[in-house]
Amino acid sequence: MRIVPILLLFPLLAACGLSLPGRTRPEAGPTVAVTVDPGDSVTHPLARPDASAGTAGAPATVIASPPAAGADGFLGETLAGLGAPADRGLWLATGLVSAAGPGRVVAASGQAIAVELRPSGAAPTAGSQISLQAMQALGLPLGDLASLRVYAD
Repeated sequence: MRIVPILLLFPLLAACGLSLPGRTRPEAGPTVAVTVDPGDSVTHPLARPDASAGTAGAPATVIASPPAAGADGFLGETLAGLGAPADRGLWLATGLVSAAGPGRVVAASGQAIAVELRPSGAAPTAGSQISLQAMQALGLPLGDLASLRVYAD
C-alpha cells in the first residue's frame, strides 16, 4: 500500500518539469533567423486602373456625390432600417439628399407614402433610416431592412 503514493509522485514531478532519475530532457531546437531579403522576387499588387500617375499603387479616393434627381424626381434606391422610434412623423434619413425636403418612398410591394427626406450625412450608397410611423404606413416588418425607391417632390 505504501508504493501507490510513491507511484503517483512520479507523474506529478514530470508535470512540474522535474526530471526523473535516469532520464534527460530533450535538447532545444536550433534558433532560426531569417536573413534573406526577398527583394524583387515578391509579387506586389498592381496599381488600380483609375489611379492617377503620381500615386501608382495607392488606393484611389472616391468621393460620391448625391445623384441628381431625374425628371420624375427619382433619387435612387436604398435599404432602410428602423430609425429612432422616439422621433415621430413620416421621414427618411438618407444620403441621397443634402438638404431636408418633401419626397416620397415606394416599397417593393408598390405601397407609396409621402415623407420628409432628411440628410443623413452618410454616403448615397449607405443605408438609410426610416421612421416607425413610415414603416407602419408601408406595412413593413419593423425588424427588417426595406428596399425603397426614393423620389424628391
